[in-house]
This record gives sequence, structure tokens and C-alpha cells, in this order.
Amino acid sequence: MRPSLALSIGAVFHLLIGLPLVFAPAQMASALGVAAPPDIALVWARDAGTVILGVGIINWLARNAVGAPLRGLLWGNIFIRVAAMVVNYWELAVGQIPSGAASFFPVLTAINIALIIMFALALRRA
Repeated sequence: MRPSLALSIGAVFHLLIGLPLVFAPAQMASALGVAAPPDIALVWARDAGTVILGVGIINWLARNAVGAPLRGLLWGNIFIRVAAMVVNYWELAVGQIPSGAASFFPVLTAINIALIIMFALALRRA
């Protein structure tokens, strides 16, 4: 896969996740089974959304990078997806995520694995 295509897809994915976290964090929490999140959880969701949007913007603006910067971007994206899965499964295992949200995990895992494979294939061409 062309690295520029992988970074473009990654940018769109991060924008699609980040925008609702910034502008509708309560609705995102509700979709994951958290009925009435405390205000501090909404603050943290918005903060996370801004970081996710930042990753999307970086991916988009740097999609034509080459050499070491390109490899750094791709490895960073791989790390984010792997770390997100590890953290989410840990939170689920220790009961910090509502059991209702567990129904989303197969889909989230499939998306994360697809993105990891996409970035890894792009890394091979970088």
C-alpha cells in the first residue's frame, strides 16, 4: 500500500473519531453504554478528541513525507492503534468499561487490526 494512501485513510479515520469526541462527548459515551458521564469524563473525552484530531491533521499534512519522517509517522500510527487496543482490553478486564460497551470490542478490534495492517504494509514501502 502506498504510504500516502495509508496516511490519508488514517487522517480520515482520526477525524471521524475526533470530531464527535470534541463536539458530542456525552453522545459518544452514551453509545458506549455510559448513561450519564460525570463532567470530568466529558472534559477528558474532549481533550482526547483534540489529540485524535491532531493526529488526523498531522497524517493529512504529512501524507507525502519520505524517508525517516515517513517511517516515524507510520510507526507512531501503529503504536497508537496497538496501545489503544491494549489499554481498552485492560480497562474492560478490570471493570472500568461498562459491560455494555463490550459488544463494540469485536468491531473496534477489527478496525484497529485493519489499520495496523494498513500502516505496516505502507511501512514496507516507505
